[in-house]
Amino acid sequence: MAQGYQQYTQAYQKAAVNTVDQGKLIVMLYDGAIKFLTQAADKISKGQQYEAHTNLVKGKGIIAELMASLNMEKGGDIALNLQRLYSYMYNELIDANLNKDTRRLEAVVTLLRELREGWRSVSTEGKTDAAPATQGQAKSINLKG
Repeated sequence: MAQGYQQYTQAYQKAAVNTVDQGKLIVMLYDGAIKFLTQAADKISKGQQYEAHTNLVKGKGIIAELMASLNMEKGGDIALNLQRLYSYMYNELIDANLNKDTRRLEAVVTLLRELREGWRSVSTEGKTDAAPATQGQAKSINLKG
């Protein structure tokens, strides 16, 4: 029973990700990283080292995914600058994990929040501009698994 539920959950998550536009997906990644790193800082302050480490590893994984998803050919200087910023954040998270340094974590979370807001506004603006052209049209949902 549990295995069937797990397969259903994985299929649902895959379908949800496949139906989200790229801008919204990036915002979701930022949200996840912010959540995990905020939890890590909280766990460090409570002396819960294992839980802090687990959350830091999850946050680093998201940063690594953001870095790997950059299109350096099409992105030009923006992609290069994001790559440098993600690399900086990733290294800060390594040091924060080694030294259990909440200041470094908070600095990375601040950067992530700023980037998230930028992506959110770009993603929202794109939808606002396109909305009049798509009103009244049927929307399709991609459920590839």
